[in-house]
Amino acid sequence: MKTVLTITDSVEGTIFDLLRCTATIKDFGLDPLAVVPRISYKDNTSEENDVSKMLDYAFSECEFAALSVGFLTEPNVIRYIADKLGQNKSAPVVCCPSLISDEGEIQVDGEVFDAICDGLLKHVDLLVVNTMEAEAFCGFGCYAKNDYLRAAKKIFNVYGCGVFIRGDEKTDGQNVYFDGVKNQWLDNVKIKPGYEDKYSFLTALSCEYAVGNPANLVASLALEFIAGKEEPKEELKAAAPVVKEEPKPAPEVAEEPKPKYQEEPEAEQEVKTPVTSSLVTPGKSLRDIARFMSTPATDEETPHAVTSIIEKKPDPKGEVTNLASSRMLFDSKVNSSITELQALKDRLNNLNKIADSGK
Repeated sequence: MKTVLTITDSVEGTIFDLLRCTATIKDFGLDPLAVVPRISYKDNTSEENDVSKMLDYAFSECEFAALSVGFLTEPNVIRYIADKLGQNKSAPVVCCPSLISDEGEIQVDGEVFDAICDGLLKHVDLLVVNTMEAEAFCGFGCYAKNDYLRAAKKIFNVYGCGVFIRGDEKTDGQNVYFDGVKNQWLDNVKIKPGYEDKYSFLTALSCEYAVGNPANLVASLALEFIAGKEEPKEELKAAAPVVKEEPKPAPEVAEEPKPKYQEEPEAEQEVKTPVTSSLVTPGKSLRDIARFMSTPATDEETPHAVTSIIEKKPDPKGEVTNLASSRMLFDSKVNSSITELQALKDRLNNLNKIADSGK
């Protein structure tokens, strides 16, 4: 049985709960292996794990078919993972760092962002981000829908990894997928009842790689899986009796499933949506703040998104926010006014000074 390795912090009762990852892997008929640097519980307590030995064992003694890297808050762990992948990378790696929430909350510090950009991404095959994180990684603002196609290409050109940008109202709900060859618009799949909180999209992507699906199909197949349209397991397919069907007038040859996408238009849309001068997008504010920090090629300090594409946000949202505040991370929504944007910059500046002083 093939093994899928998951490395992520676990926050009990939220979309970051490791139980989602293991449920996803098992329902693919694969064997889960997990390394958890930090566990946070509903009562706001947490425990830290020294995962160096676990990572040494996983990379030296185990053969895994794919690797998922999720929400991590410790830069040293990220650097250690990058070092291990540099020594022995033998399987596809999917990374969903969850740096900025969908509401615009910055939930990790600049050192985490630096560790991801400087060390980890060079070993990643597919990076999963939301629209604000996409702006942070690519280094420019996205004001029109087709700007996100350019953002995906820029991230690929800088870091060498495929990109999946989770869609929102800025993209008319469509997701962007760039595998290094073709930009695609992928529609979300309607979720069957009872599947909202069951699976992890990040882990489903890794599992699609693990079972041998090609890179240009893993995203569309993973979307269908977490929506409840999972394929029967291989052993069940083999055991299933052959049912004769009545001949059809025009039988079609069975083909490999293809993603629902729209090809990138030959000329990208150049007309940009007017932006009121008194409003600034959360992604733009992160780019401005990142200029005061020592960051890699993207000029960005990034923070925290949602691990799964269609997964339901925790309710109440405060559980993830409590995690951030317990680790000297601020809890602030990025608002649209210039006054509150400046306050956000000042707070992040202070955070960066504290980090530089070693406190």
